[in-house]
Amino acid sequence: MSAAPYIPSDQPPPALVDHTYAFSPEVEQYNKPLEEIILLNAPRDTIGVGAFVFKPSSSGEPLLLLIRRSASESAYPEMYEVPGGGAEAPPIDATLLDSVARELFEETGLVATKIVKLIDTADFQGRRGDLWRKFNFEIEVQDSEHVVLQPSEHDEFKWVGKEEFERLIASEEMRTMPSQQITIRRAFDAYAL
Repeated sequence: MSAAPYIPSDQPPPALVDHTYAFSPEVEQYNKPLEEIILLNAPRDTIGVGAFVFKPSSSGEPLLLLIRRSASESAYPEMYEVPGGGAEAPPIDATLLDSVARELFEETGLVATKIVKLIDTADFQGRRGDLWRKFNFEIEVQDSEHVVLQPSEHDEFKWVGKEEFERLIASEEMRTMPSQQITIRRAFDAYAL
């Protein structure tokens, strides 16, 4: 884990961050370099990751961290999502699990302590016609109280419970991509297990 404090700025933090985290045996198969993950997931040629971070509410209900894309984003502006992005090959990310820990840190300043489980994978076509597979993981973090966003990418965050999420989506107070809604619902169901 990085010992240096996270200091917000207009620039994203450096991509190379020394993360030390545990992972459950269930996700050990994803502790591989990007090239191996791509080969195992052909014909997809681009791999993404999503970080699902929960914390308990005062009532004990699990709350999920969602972040809103800034209005200046070219893709899906002002839509909520979980932290995540594209996996990178070494030397940036040694493994797919390193990718999700890095993306979580870059987008929220949160440091992963354990990668718990794979929630699901989502396949889609990117804007340039590339074929994506996104691996969505449940992650435990060092300190969930200090979320720091990069305003050029995300401008708001919310911790939401399952019922509040459904209410916000139904009332259109919160917008997400349809595939993200499906995975968020799966994450709430999987967290309860």
